[in-house]
Amino acid sequence: MMVLVRASVEFEGFKGKISGVALVDTGSALTLLDRSIADRIGTRTIGRRVKIIVADGHEIFADLAIVNKVVVEGEELPGAHVGLMDFPEKLAKRLRELNLSEWCVIGMSTLEILGLFPNTLTGKVEKGSALLI
Repeated sequence: MMVLVRASVEFEGFKGKISGVALVDTGSALTLLDRSIADRIGTRTIGRRVKIIVADGHEIFADLAIVNKVVVEGEELPGAHVGLMDFPEKLAKRLRELNLSEWCVIGMSTLEILGLFPNTLTGKVEKGSALLI
């Protein structure tokens, strides 16, 4: 049985920081941050929008931005890129029901850069090494 993967996370912006426990989305490359939180902690948009196709097939857009750093399970990534979007209430509600932070979702590119990998059996991220073929 596959379980949800969770990770402790902290986002530090130019005005402040926020921490919580986030969902790791093994089907997403990009880490997403709710725009209201991004405004509160201070991010810098880079003038690029990306299209995201969600599980039900519809498309949404996110603005790429930079935060001072993202920390996942104690591993720091300075100058991290994140996607900013207004989280739909349906998504925020579901994250709350799962006792997860309702303002972010961790994507695989963030984990890979940090050398972390999701373990879908334990529901945790683990330190590992990259495999090149």
